[in-house]
Amino acid sequence: MKKAGLFGTKWFALFLVVALLMSSALTSCGGEKVLKIGYLTEQTGVESYIAQNSTPALEDYVAKINEAGGINGYKLQLVVYDTRSETPDAVSVLKRMIEQDGVVAVIGPSWSAAAIPIAEIADASKIPVVATTASNVNVTVTEDGKLHPYMFRVCFIDPYQGYAQADFAYNKLGLRKAALLTDISSPYTVGLHQFFEEHFLELGGQIVAKEGYNQGDTEFRAQLAKIKDASPDLLVMDAYTFKDLGLASQQAEALGLKVKIMGGDGVFVPELLEMAGPQLEGAYVTTGVSETAPEFAPFNAEYAQKHPGIQANVYTYYGLDALMMIEYGIREAVKKGDPTPTAIRDAIENMKDVQLFTSKVTMEPDTHNPYKKPLLIMTIKNSEWELVETFTPQ
Repeated sequence: MKKAGLFGTKWFALFLVVALLMSSALTSCGGEKVLKIGYLTEQTGVESYIAQNSTPALEDYVAKINEAGGINGYKLQLVVYDTRSETPDAVSVLKRMIEQDGVVAVIGPSWSAAAIPIAEIADASKIPVVATTASNVNVTVTEDGKLHPYMFRVCFIDPYQGYAQADFAYNKLGLRKAALLTDISSPYTVGLHQFFEEHFLELGGQIVAKEGYNQGDTEFRAQLAKIKDASPDLLVMDAYTFKDLGLASQQAEALGLKVKIMGGDGVFVPELLEMAGPQLEGAYVTTGVSETAPEFAPFNAEYAQKHPGIQANVYTYYGLDALMMIEYGIREAVKKGDPTPTAIRDAIENMKDVQLFTSKVTMEPDTHNPYKKPLLIMTIKNSEWELVETFTPQ
């Protein structure tokens, strides 16, 4: 009897917690109904340029919605927390957003190492999370193939990006011998290089060197010397942060290592060109969107005028994609009743051909990845980005 009583008490307490969370998700401020949307981002640390360039754009968009009357009487509130570019901080911040702030949905994170553990929290709390640039497969699907029902993303996934890189290097550039310099602490980099290697070997290429480093390292000369001895014609470094590739390219030049360089979407930011544009002349980088695309010119100009000294980048665009995806979920949920987190999740899962900031998106309900997200292959010419081609999955 005591065990039964304890069991009942635990379930009653759990019911009260869930009820509190659901009620706090729809807060009232001066008679207004407010829906809180969390934003997990990096205001400090190695990825601080993400929040600095993105947060003002998201705040502007939320203000625009509210100035227009909100969504059927609901005003939006953006709740922003700094993860310090650290996975433990991202996890604790998400819990705080859910348990204390009562958010109905969350934007972020941008990196896979944080998004993977966050997916489990999203599922357990039944709060939808839309990752921006976290591209590891296991962000939305577990290692044994089970879908994370409350985890989504707006970017493409690593298998596709790694495949595209290998295909372009072998078939378009005619390169046959590749070396990999891998951040072994980053699921993003490890995954990308795994899929690059698989397809490059399948095509008939060789991996002549595989060297590793850890996040935060600034010295790559020992690894680059070994890579030089292997005589590759391609160095693939899909770094988590642009500083890694920038430093490595400078040190490669100092060592006299002349090789074609390729990186992933994690380094596609203007800061890379400022840091090592001449050293990376002729390098290739894959990305989902380019801030130099003409369709973004009006937004970029308005943004720069409104926020002097701040330049919109791909993280700004992906952040807006995620916010607009959540906005769509809220609008659809409101049409059917209350905009609960579960109702918002259901709407996002079933979205088809919905215009977001960068493109129209249809969600794959079995993977929670955007269907056939285009990939851009960019090169560096005269220390500026130049589009080479657009790669679309078949």
